[in-house]
Amino acid sequence: MGGPPGPPEGDERPLRGLPGGRARPRPTPEDPPSDDDHPGEKPPGDRPGSGGSGAVVRPLRVVPRGTAPPLRVIPGGAGATSGPVDGDGQAPTEFRLAEQAPPAPGTGARAGPGVRGGRWWVPRRRWMAAILVLVVLAGIALTGRVVADRSRERTAPTTPATTAATTAPVRPSPVAATIGTGGFSYGMAAGAGALWVVGSDEINRIDPASDTVTASIPVGASGSGPGGVAVGAGAVWVPVAVPGTLWGINPGTNKVTSRIPLDGPLRGSISVSAGHDAVWVACCGQGPGASASGGRLLRVDPRRKRVVADIALPASPVAVAADDAGAWVATAAGQVLMVSGRRNRVAATIDAGGPLGFNQTIAVGAGGVWLADPFDEQVVRIDPRTRRIMARIPAGAVTTLTVTTDGVWALSSLGLLRIDPARDRVAATASDPELRSARLVAADAGAVWTAGWSSVSRIDPALVTP
Repeated sequence: MGGPPGPPEGDERPLRGLPGGRARPRPTPEDPPSDDDHPGEKPPGDRPGSGGSGAVVRPLRVVPRGTAPPLRVIPGGAGATSGPVDGDGQAPTEFRLAEQAPPAPGTGARAGPGVRGGRWWVPRRRWMAAILVLVVLAGIALTGRVVADRSRERTAPTTPATTAATTAPVRPSPVAATIGTGGFSYGMAAGAGALWVVGSDEINRIDPASDTVTASIPVGASGSGPGGVAVGAGAVWVPVAVPGTLWGINPGTNKVTSRIPLDGPLRGSISVSAGHDAVWVACCGQGPGASASGGRLLRVDPRRKRVVADIALPASPVAVAADDAGAWVATAAGQVLMVSGRRNRVAATIDAGGPLGFNQTIAVGAGGVWLADPFDEQVVRIDPRTRRIMARIPAGAVTTLTVTTDGVWALSSLGLLRIDPARDRVAATASDPELRSARLVAADAGAVWTAGWSSVSRIDPALVTP
């Protein structure tokens, strides 16, 4: 007990690979010979490997690690006796499952594949290397396919795009200059050789020749500030809501030359227009001429510097435009009122189909009265003699317009439009992003102006083409 097992007793012999183990008894020479006439021969059915019932099953001998082939048959086995073992005169057959010899210590060699624990074994690093190679190859194949597909997609439209760029060159921008005004622009008018822009408490004069602000004239310092601007009757006219006055500026000296009282404060939407011998101020304020549901139209004599007529309007005005015959007033309800300058009263009412838009929605000139109708996306033309609608011109959502001697300029959702009065249609459009965001428009001989939130742009009319 406690020591290694001793040698087997008797005729038993050990099984290789099982030290101290027991095996079948070794046969003795006294076993009787076969009754066959030919000693040493065996019936065909008793030969090893035959399929008969007398086939001999020989044991497998498990050997330790060695350098033998994976499966090797050794007759008699290594170190076996030459005597018969199975009673048929044959020595036992030895089957070896060989394992690869481990690397010698200190050589640095890595163990390769082999049999360990009775199973075929491959080092883990070789499996990982094989998997990594497969992943890399799959990634390369997928990348090549994606690159090829993108190359085909990019190559296909190359020729049409190049052709389009060659046949349709980009048009130059019609914006010739942009001038900062230093604040919000509430209105503007062109005339007397300059552009006049309404600020919060001043009027800025812009010189078209130098594209710079050449003068800033304070207006309404003790009141509410300017409410609009108009050029005509020998001066630049600016209404002030509180305390309700009309300021006159001399364009030659840039000085305020008059402050005409308007019989009380003005409220609501305020607009102004100047004719040959009169200045018209439209509002819905308090006064002897105001109606309960309408507004007022004040006529000012610039030479006598006082209000000569306070005309009640049946609806709230949003814009006014003057001509030699009187004044045309656009109302929020979509009506156009013609006010006679001889009688100082409403002489005609034209239903334009409104409601209408913002300030400067009406203008007179180029053979008609022009009305911006943003909700119906059109410009309405009225005959000033017959006082009837002549045309409705599709133009997008038009919010403001102005008239020169040879055309109508309008701002709409489409951009800056030029309307041909001879054909009653849009003749040209400029769709630059800064023109789409413009709020005001004014025009004079040789120049068109648009205003955004804090800047003014001078437009070259020759670059606004079909």
